[in-house]
Amino acid sequence: MQLLALPETVPAGIEVWLLTLNLQAPLHDTDLSILNDSERNHAASLRFHEDRVRSVTARAALRRLLAPRVSAAPETLVFTANEYGKLCLKKHAHIEFNVSHAGGFALIALSVRQRVGVDIEHTDRPIDVHSLLRHVLSPLEHQSVPMTQQTFMQHWVAKESALKALGYGITEHLQAVSIIAGDSKDYQIICDYPSWPKLKGWRLDLPTDGYLAALTVEC
Repeated sequence: MQLLALPETVPAGIEVWLLTLNLQAPLHDTDLSILNDSERNHAASLRFHEDRVRSVTARAALRRLLAPRVSAAPETLVFTANEYGKLCLKKHAHIEFNVSHAGGFALIALSVRQRVGVDIEHTDRPIDVHSLLRHVLSPLEHQSVPMTQQTFMQHWVAKESALKALGYGITEHLQAVSIIAGDSKDYQIICDYPSWPKLKGWRLDLPTDGYLAALTVEC
C-alpha cells in the first residue's frame, strides 16, 4: 500500500491509500483469514478471478488500516451498511472511510473528522460521451466547458466520489450534484438539496497513467 500525497488544501486527518493489485495472483490466505464469512462468500460468488482479487484484497487492506485506529484485531471489526451500501464501522461511527477500485488499482480514503468519498476510474476504454451527458450532467454542468471524454471522466469521478461521501445512490442522484472545476486541483461541488452537507473535492495525482481519481470531503 502507498500513502498518496494529497493537495495542500485537503483538511488534516484525511488519508488516501493506493493499492496495486496483481489480478492474476491467487487469493492470499492471510487476506482471507481476516475476512468474515459474508465477505468470503461474496468474493466466492464473483464470476471472474480478477473481481475476487479486488474484493478480497481491498477489504483485507481496509480492515488492516482501520484496526489500529480502534485498537482492535482486523478480523474482529464489524461493518454495517446503509440502504445504498455505504459502509460504516459498528461502534466507531467517528471514523469515516470509503473504497473504490478499477483495473489493477484500489483506493481507500480514511477520515477521523468528516465524511469522505473517493473514486478511481480506468480511462483506457471507449465511452460514448454524448449519449451519457443527459443522464449524468446537471443543468448547471451543461453550461460549463464542452465535454470531451477526458473532461467527462474527470466530472464522473468527482461526482461519484461526492455521492459516495454523502452515502447516497449514484444512479438516483447524479443530476443533483454539480461539479465545477477550476484551474487548480480542487472542485466546487454544488448540491441541489439544502439539507445535504457542504462538500469540497479534489483531483488526485496517481503514480500511473490511464487512471483518474477524485476525493471528496465534507466541509
